[in-house]
Amino acid sequence: MRAFEDAIGAASAAEEIPGAVVCATDKAGRIKYARAFGKRSVRAGADQSPLQLDSVMWIASCTKVVTALAVLQCCERGLLTLDGPIYDVLPEFRGLPVIKRFNDDGSPVLVPHTNTLTLRHMLNHSSGMAYDETHPKLMAWHKWHRTLPNRINAVEGRFSYPLVFEPGDSWCYGAGVDWAGVAVERVNGGISLQRYFEENIFCKVGARDIVFSSHMYARPDLQARVVDMSKRDPKSPERVIRSNARPQHNERGGCFGGLGLFATPVDYLKILSGILTTGDDQRLLSKTGAEEFFRPCLSQKAKAALNATLRVEENRVGMGNIPASGTKNWALGGIINEA
Repeated sequence: MRAFEDAIGAASAAEEIPGAVVCATDKAGRIKYARAFGKRSVRAGADQSPLQLDSVMWIASCTKVVTALAVLQCCERGLLTLDGPIYDVLPEFRGLPVIKRFNDDGSPVLVPHTNTLTLRHMLNHSSGMAYDETHPKLMAWHKWHRTLPNRINAVEGRFSYPLVFEPGDSWCYGAGVDWAGVAVERVNGGISLQRYFEENIFCKVGARDIVFSSHMYARPDLQARVVDMSKRDPKSPERVIRSNARPQHNERGGCFGGLGLFATPVDYLKILSGILTTGDDQRLLSKTGAEEFFRPCLSQKAKAALNATLRVEENRVGMGNIPASGTKNWALGGIINEA
C-alpha cells in the first residue's frame, strides 16, 4: 500500500493527475480505506488547497448507474417494464424518425423507426439515441437545419432529435439513460429524480452528499466544496491543466439521469457498495433484480457495434482505459467483460 500511495502522491505533486480520492469498503459497506491526494485545482490563482474526502465532484456519466438502479426498482414494483414498448410513458418516442442517410444537398432522409423501442435499449445504449454534440449524423442534421446542440435545462428539450439507427440494431453511447430517468419520474407521480433517489436509494445506503446540479441551490455546503475540472495539456500530455469545460449546471431545471449528479467519492462508493451487495441484503434490489443488473443484454448486432467502437484506442481511453483484449457486452448497469 505504501508504494501505491507514493505513486499517487508523486503523480499528484507533478500534476500528472490533478489529484485523487481513493476509497475502499468491505462487504458490509464499512469504509476500510480512504485517503485524498492532490489539490482542488491546478489553475494558478485558484483554490489549491488539498483535496479532502468530502470534496465534491461532478460525477457526470457515473450518474447512469444510479438511474439504471432506479429503473430496475420501478420494474420490480410493476411501474415499468424493461422489454415492453415505452411509448405510453414516453410518448415523445412514438413515431420518432431514424436518420437513414443524407442527400447530396445535405438534407436528411428520415423514416419512422419500426423496431419497438424499450427501456432496455435505453439503458444499454442500443436505442438509437446519441449525443448530438458528437455523433456525425446528428452534427450533419444540425448543419442542415442551421441549429446547434442546445443547453436547455430539461431532458425533454435538450435531447429531442431523431434516432441514428433502429432500436436494437447497433450501439452508440448517448442520452437514452437521461430519458429513462424521465420515465422514472413520470411513473412515480411526477416527482423529481432527485427526490426519488433520496427516498429509494440514498437513504438506504446512508449517502447524503450527492445531488443533481438542478438541486445544488439547496445545498450551498456542497457548492462550496466543488473541485475544479482538469484535462490533459495538449502541449505536454504528461501534465494536466484546468479544463474550460463547464460542469453540468442547470439550476432549478430538470434532473439529467445520464450525467447530472455531483457527489463526494465516499457517498458514491456507498451506492456502488450497496449495488454489489444487494443480492445478499436486498436493500436496493431483489436477488433476481441484482442478477438482471449485471446480465449482458445486447443484441448480436449491437454487441458487434460496441466491440467495433472499442477497437479504436481513443474510444477505449475515453471509457476508462478499457483493455483491448477480450469481447465486451453491455448490461443495464454498464459495460461487461465476457472473455
